[in-house]
Amino acid sequence: MHLSDVLDCVYNNTYISCVIMQVILANMECVVQGIIETQHVEALEILLQGLCGVQRERLRIHEICLKSGPHLGSVPSELRLLCDLEQAEPSWTVRHIGGAMRGAGAEQISVLVRSMVESKTSKNVLRLFYTLGYKLDHELLRVGFSFNFYRGAQITVTVSSINKMLKLHATDEAVPVTPGIQMVEVTAPAAAETYTEVAAAVSSFCEYLAPLLHLSKPGISTGVVPTAAAAAASLMSDGGGTTL
Repeated sequence: MHLSDVLDCVYNNTYISCVIMQVILANMECVVQGIIETQHVEALEILLQGLCGVQRERLRIHEICLKSGPHLGSVPSELRLLCDLEQAEPSWTVRHIGGAMRGAGAEQISVLVRSMVESKTSKNVLRLFYTLGYKLDHELLRVGFSFNFYRGAQITVTVSSINKMLKLHATDEAVPVTPGIQMVEVTAPAAAETYTEVAAAVSSFCEYLAPLLHLSKPGISTGVVPTAAAAAASLMSDGGGTTL
């Protein structure tokens, strides 16, 4: 049963929300995050272009974060509704990010492994989750670009500025949360049987980006790296031909 099928049933039975959580916890992903100064983003794009061998995709995502009410279970649940504004006809995706893997195995790897699932949905989904008892926590506008490629695993690198809305759903009036700083996220889908190999592939790829930024598990702030300016200047001078 797919999440989209479950969502179609929610209108008729709010108990299905429990089933949604069961479906949501079926998949996993490996993820690391970091920050980079906006002045070095062009150099990062040059480096990613050389490493990935694919064209970048423009990114303009309206992200709405919802949190569950007490009647939906004792464990708080968080859903993210993502609207791709780059499409001629904006498309919606619902994403649930579950808990991170814990224990000795999780501590020994440099990436975060967590449960996650997402599915395409209709534009009416926001009203649907309000009906279920979810509440609006916050909303953001992410603007930037992404690279999707295979390098030991299917990897996505997203580089974006984070903007907040001054009015509800007013994406045209969004303003930067951290002017001069952009978020970089590297993710790769995984499974219980493959997360070790996927985590290794992500870690290996991130080493190529180390001169420009430091990537770590979400929630661990490491700031900008001191070598970023020199690395960016080198990349900009020869279009990515220099070995960092």
